[in-house]
Amino acid sequence: MFSKELQELDRNTVQYMIDEMQEEINQKNAKLDQQALQLDQQASQLNQQASQLNQQASLLREKELAYQKALERIAELERTHK
Repeated sequence: MFSKELQELDRNTVQYMIDEMQEEINQKNAKLDQQALQLDQQASQLNQQASQLNQQASLLREKELAYQKALERIAELERTHK
């Protein structure tokens, strides 16, 4: 009788430990899910910033081309008026 009670107590202790470990795993999984969500948000922001930088670089190239054409036109005008 005493041994059956100890056996039941051991079984309950093991189950309690399993339940505790499962709760810890669940909490860690929830934290990992939250971190993954944050990383996804940061990646999205980085993609938006990269897109903005590409647009700005494109505009800069256009302005540089316009500037070069203006310099060439000035040089041409100076040559023709001398």
